[in-house]
This record gives sequence, structure tokens and C-alpha cells, in this order.
Amino acid sequence: MGIGTFINGSNLAAGQIVVVDINGNLKVLGEGEQPLPGEVLIKSDGSLEEQPQQPLQVEIVGENGENQDISAEIEDIFAALEEGQDPTQLGEEFATAAGGNSGSSLTSSASLERDGSETIAKTDFDTQGLEALGLSQTQSLTLLQQFRQFAPTFVDATGTDQGDSLAVTTDEDTPISGQFTATDSNGDSLVYAQTEAPTNGIVTVNPDGSWEYTPNENYNGPDSFTVEVTDGQGGVDTLVVEIGVNPVNDLPVAEDATTITEENTVLEGQVPAATDVDGNLDEEGYTLVEGLGDGNGSLVFNKDGSYTFTPGTDFDALPEGESREVTFTYTASDDLDAVSEAKTITIEVTGTNDLPVANVDTGSVDENNSVTVDVLAN
Repeated sequence: MGIGTFINGSNLAAGQIVVVDINGNLKVLGEGEQPLPGEVLIKSDGSLEEQPQQPLQVEIVGENGENQDISAEIEDIFAALEEGQDPTQLGEEFATAAGGNSGSSLTSSASLERDGSETIAKTDFDTQGLEALGLSQTQSLTLLQQFRQFAPTFVDATGTDQGDSLAVTTDEDTPISGQFTATDSNGDSLVYAQTEAPTNGIVTVNPDGSWEYTPNENYNGPDSFTVEVTDGQGGVDTLVVEIGVNPVNDLPVAEDATTITEENTVLEGQVPAATDVDGNLDEEGYTLVEGLGDGNGSLVFNKDGSYTFTPGTDFDALPEGESREVTFTYTASDDLDAVSEAKTITIEVTGTNDLPVANVDTGSVDENNSVTVDVLAN
């Protein structure tokens, strides 16, 4: 955690002081505790909200006890760093000190008050530009580090700041996935996590920023979830993902069914009423897909789903009490011509005890004679 993160968090009460010792270490002074010679003072005014573009206030306490304002010099050095320049090469006004103040004797002290955020480009060269202002090398590096702690920022595919929100769309019943991207000026490792869940779906956000959102079944309309990226140093950026789920024409839903009839008995039937979550079912949109096949009676199928099954003589050989099944398939459609999955109607035909059928036998005989006829032979 950098000094800026520490001071601008909830760690200090109003009026408390953080000091940077000659070795660059940080500590909070206890009540009544005095800073040691050579330590740099950083004060919190109790205002925890950073305001942009407020000037940096830096003062050094001289040996005579008078405060010397070096804010302009500090700003010039930071501006040079932002431009990628080495302040030690900018002329005598930025000349480095002849040597570091590594002793413990009081040479100078500073009273620092941070009123706003500063943006300093990441720089990877060593400089003693601040040492010329009376700070030791370790104190200078610590002061620079204070302004090198930046929060991560969500960006789009082109590297442009994403802002506070991201808008995406998907169709009803269709998952959508993506990859969050963020930048961090400090090069810290970034971790992504969901902080607020969607209302009308489920989302998975992985630590590497990959994510997938699935809307609830048959839902269409707005939804959103919130994700954050953290750098492990106290820096956080938050993004609201606004999702538009587009409506689609849902397929009608037809149903299977089973019915029973006896052989030689005509069956008048009706397929189950189809359903449609869109409420736009075509009442005359039923269509026969596959009929009964040969030797299974006959079928008349109507657009409203009604049908007539005639067994005919195809089931006469069926023994009493036994049954045989025949099937046909059909679909339902809506007024936008969306067609359901094909469903099956099963007709169970039960055999009955058929009446015997007698045939007419004929013969001839002379008068006053007799004749014998075998009726079973027919």
C-alpha cells in the first residue's frame, strides 16, 4: 500500500501525523510524540475525499524554524516525471544534491499536506531531484512512491477508459460471455470479482476477468450486475454491466397423448391443446407429420388438431382382450410460423369377441331323395 492509499483511507484521524524517517519507513506518531530530527512530516486534515486538480502543498522546516514553501519545485519535478524526463538532467534548478543525507542529525524537516490526487507516469530510472530540496534519498523515493500508487481502471478493447458502465445485449434464453480488461499504472496483478448479482439471470465472473451471463428462461428485458477489479494495493475500480435481453418468438409446445379404442370402433379424437409463452398460438396450425402406416386402419387429421381413426378390418384377427398400438405424429405452430417439436399420439386398439359368420350352402336333390351337406366345410 502506498502512502497516498494509507493517508487517504480511514487509517488516520483528523490531525494525526505520519512521518517518513531517514530510512524511508512510515510510522504514525502517537499523541504527544514528537518527530525525530530529519523526519518528513505528512499531515491528514481529516478530509478523506480526494478532489481533483488541488495543488500539492509541501513545506520544509529550516534550521531557523521557518517554513519554506517548495510546492512549485515539487510540482516541476513531478511534471518532468510525467513527461518521461530525468529531473537530474534539466539544469541547475533541478541539480542533485552532492550526497545523500544519511545521518541522524537534523538538517531539515518537511510538513506535507496532500489536498488532492496527483497523476505521475510510471518511471523506472533513479533520480535524486528531490534530494536537492533537502530530503534524503530514501525519503525522496518514499515521497515519489506516494504518487505512484494508482487504482486500476476498466478499459475497452481499444484501451480507452470504459467509464462507469458497459452495455451488452443478448437474445432471450441465450447466454453471453466476455472478457473484462483493466489497466494499472503500477503494473500490479489485477483480480476481478462480482459484487452485485443480476436480478433476472445468473453470472459467473472469474478472477482473470472472463465472465458469462445466462438470462432466466423465457425472460426478456433489462438486467445488470456489478463487477470490481482490485490491484492488491487498495486500488479498486467498479463497473456496472447493463444487459439488454432481446425478446424472441418462442416455439409452441405440443404434447404426447395416448387413447384407447376397440377394434371395428371408429374413434373421434383431439390432440392436446398446445401452449405458447408468447400467447400467439395458431389455433389452426396443427399439422400431421407421419401417419399410421399400412395395415393400421385409416386416419383423417384436421388443422384444428381433431382427427378420426377408423380401425376397419385391420384388427379383426386380434384376440379378445389383447391389444395393439398404432401411432401418428403431429406439430403445432404459432401465428409467426414457429413450429413445435413433433409429438406422438398413441392409439391402443383392443380386440373383441367377433360374432361367427355363417355362409349360405346350396345343393340339389331329386324328388323323393335325400341329400347330405357339410356346412362346416364352408
